[in-house]
Amino acid sequence: MWFEHLGTVPHAVREDSALDALRWIKNLPKEAWKPVDLRSKDCSRIKFTARFFHAASDAWATRVPPELLALGEEAMERARTVVPGAPWDDFQIDTLVLNRYPAGKGVAKHKDPEQWVPLVLGVTLYDDPCNSPVNAMEFAHVVHGRDKRLVPTPHRSAYVFHGKAYTDATHARKPCSKRQRGNVYSLTFRAYARR
Repeated sequence: MWFEHLGTVPHAVREDSALDALRWIKNLPKEAWKPVDLRSKDCSRIKFTARFFHAASDAWATRVPPELLALGEEAMERARTVVPGAPWDDFQIDTLVLNRYPAGKGVAKHKDPEQWVPLVLGVTLYDDPCNSPVNAMEFAHVVHGRDKRLVPTPHRSAYVFHGKAYTDATHARKPCSKRQRGNVYSLTFRAYARR
């Protein structure tokens, strides 16, 4: 079944790593943040990549910053033990999409293109983890849309999807609770497929 290719990794990164990453993110210049798409009025996304994808003329940097790459690699090492069946040997992080979600915001369901290794590692960080409800990702089968799985994403956790969950399902960030304090940050790490 497709949902067997979904995994969650609690405490995927250390508290000090999360704090360092949050500090780094909060020091980014305002102009680094771009709209999610052409219709969006919120500037809440940054793409770090050496290549262009989607409408990636808004890529802020030509590579994943070392401070955030270290966080992704730490989460990946932990995820390898929790989700051993994923294609980790083909996964060398070279792309990061950083999303900032204030209270009430999320991202609509979508599928990722085939240009990446069919594996995604997402790390979630909260401004205020003690006073915010847990946010979640929703995965739904493309053909059988009612076949859904909700994946909670607490602070410092990671979610992993690969294989059939990558090719046969959509994913979305559920809108954050209005009771949320501060922002939720989603760091989505990917690797381009070698051709």
